[in-house]
Amino acid sequence: MFLIRLLIIAVVIGYCVWFVSNKVLGKNLKMARVIAATLVVTTVIYLLLGSLSYVLEG
Repeated sequence: MFLIRLLIIAVVIGYCVWFVSNKVLGKNLKMARVIAATLVVTTVIYLLLGSLSYVLEG
């Protein structure tokens, strides 16, 4: 269940990054930038939630 939530968050954030980048950069956006940004954000969220879980559970 945790991984499903993480994947949903990654998809939503990826869409937000794509939408904002499309508005800022126009139609010249490459899909690699969106994928890279999504992977970075997903990794940060995973590390944040993992460290938060580690701290709270002891």
